[in-house]
Amino acid sequence: MKIEIVPKKKYSIISYISLLIGILCLLFVFITPTRIANVGNIVGDYITIALTGVGIILSIIIMKKKTEKKGIGILSFILSSSFFIFWIITIILLFTGQINFAP
Repeated sequence: MKIEIVPKKKYSIISYISLLIGILCLLFVFITPTRIANVGNIVGDYITIALTGVGIILSIIIMKKKTEKKGIGILSFILSSSFFIFWIITIILLFTGQINFAP
């Protein structure tokens, strides 16, 4: 009779860092007082794209680890993808005529 010791799954510091980056991406893209992306400033766009890339990579690392819980990883992946989600929503609204193409 063989007894297997299964390590307990838990959240690591990478999970919390990825969640923080995801929340920052959401704030920088959707919330008006903290919006630095898509307002005409190229530096804000670069910062948002860099944070999006880092957040997505960390989320994928979290989801690949076997000793890690997946909840924060999935949530941070969705939050980090907010830059792409914004542009998908914008393109859909443009094609359906809900927003104007030019001011």
